[in-house]
Amino acid sequence: MPKIVDHNLYRIELLSKSLPIFVSKGVASVSMRELSKELGVSTGTLYHYFPTKEALFTSMVKHLVSSDAEAIHKLTEDNTSIIDIMNFVAGKEGHFMNLMLLAVDVKRQHSDSKELIQLLEESFNAYEMALNRFFPKETEGKGGKAFLSFFVGVLFLKSKGEEGTPWMDLFEGLKYLGDFFSAKELHNNH
Repeated sequence: MPKIVDHNLYRIELLSKSLPIFVSKGVASVSMRELSKELGVSTGTLYHYFPTKEALFTSMVKHLVSSDAEAIHKLTEDNTSIIDIMNFVAGKEGHFMNLMLLAVDVKRQHSDSKELIQLLEESFNAYEMALNRFFPKETEGKGGKAFLSFFVGVLFLKSKGEEGTPWMDLFEGLKYLGDFFSAKELHNNH
């Protein structure tokens, strides 16, 4: 009896398994041949699902960002708190670290590619929009961007060897920063 393959699930599996390969080798440096070898599939199979390396990379990023945004939306629908989103991010730290490293790689190596730069913009916008749901309307859409900036900053700190500092400690530090700016603003207005 022939093996029945769910092509959509197989495609998603290839996308998910491609992330660490792109991170370790760099978007520009890795070839379809290397990708197929690392994924354990033939080059023909890889080309069957993705006509080019760029198509694979773009599909991978869109899939991962979409999955993350869906998970964040689910958290907001469950009436969870910002602490829950912090725990979600901390629980997927390696995943988000890989995405940040890819974004840096694209900015450094492909800044002339309008398609890839647009992909980065769309990805950041998707995260920002998903995160905005956690903040009151009074933040005028700035809460998601501020939180995204915070967690990209934390990932950067952790990438340079600051792994020991828990996410919640850094998050609590934001309260002190907010209090400082509020006190400064009150002082300046008097």
